[in-house]
Amino acid sequence: MLNLLKQAVLLLSVLWSGIAGASDCRIGFDVGSSGIRVGVAGNPVSARASIDYLADVWPDNEINVTVEATMAALIQLPQTAALPEGCVKVAGGYSAWRLALERGNVTHLVGVLSEIHRRTGVALYVIPQDVEGSYGYHAAKQALGDRLHTPFVLDIGGGSLQIAGITGGWGTHLGQKTWRQLFCQQVKGSSDASCTTNPVGAKAQEQAATLLADELTAARKQLGSGLSLTAVSAPVVRSIHPVLQFLVNKGHIVADGVDAAGFSQSALAAAIAVLAPQDDGALDRLLDHCLEATQRPICSTRFIPVLVTDMLLVHALMRGLAVDRIEVAEADLTNVAGILADERALAWSSHYACYLRKLQQVGIDAFKADTRVCPP
Repeated sequence: MLNLLKQAVLLLSVLWSGIAGASDCRIGFDVGSSGIRVGVAGNPVSARASIDYLADVWPDNEINVTVEATMAALIQLPQTAALPEGCVKVAGGYSAWRLALERGNVTHLVGVLSEIHRRTGVALYVIPQDVEGSYGYHAAKQALGDRLHTPFVLDIGGGSLQIAGITGGWGTHLGQKTWRQLFCQQVKGSSDASCTTNPVGAKAQEQAATLLADELTAARKQLGSGLSLTAVSAPVVRSIHPVLQFLVNKGHIVADGVDAAGFSQSALAAAIAVLAPQDDGALDRLLDHCLEATQRPICSTRFIPVLVTDMLLVHALMRGLAVDRIEVAEADLTNVAGILADERALAWSSHYACYLRKLQQVGIDAFKADTRVCPP
């Protein structure tokens, strides 16, 4: 009898440890505009899959054609990365998912999220812009440590742009791809999101400022002006900055304002003035040997179509927020660490059906709601 009791106690302890450990064992997914990344605490990017969500959402403001690929990736990526089984699985959906929620049919989106959860066990949340910003600063601080010495970081993705700080930030849906789409529509008169933007033209700086005026007004209201920023994403660190250095070395712009640590607003404006009249072929010739000089692939022909529009976006931001200089520090940021550390994601995972109802009722702020409104 005593042995049976001991065995029962042992079994209960094992079961309890499994239950208690389930909340501690979390797998996080970053479902961004260009694909999915998965990780666990201490290893925020273990595997990834490329999925173009913006191409899916742009035609009709709905997530449709990527749903099956999304579910397959959510199932396969943890297996590929040999992550533990039986963990709570939480995911953040960002720019494309916000567009689908804010511009599309919310009932359709809720149905998609419900089906993803049913078939994969992953609780996928539509993350508000300001929450994503806090994830971005958290990730930058983890990645850069003491190299991050400004109060804000600038992160430009494909479908969104974030200025994130310790206590808050600001963001917009105008990332690298969505900004190019807007430039194509409003300046080039093209419905093709990947239209030929070069030459951008002599009036491009003023046109960019006009197109971004409302966004910049909102940013100033939220953040103030005269910010101290560190840019951490590829469009700035791997493209704009090294191209500025190359233009200085070739004598196309003066050296003042460009160094190994960053660049000034005036230097960026000077570079745009040089590049604005050039078409793709002329830019290719102008940047000849840039790849060898900088060891950055942005100087290759493949990236020339987005270089100057990226510059216009960053310059308008600097000008609108009175940012005299941007520091640069490369970091491969992911929102995996943020979603894993966010206790709201864990709390909603136990009330996911309630989260979906809240999403239908209040929209993007559902993630911030109190889970105590849900029935036990």
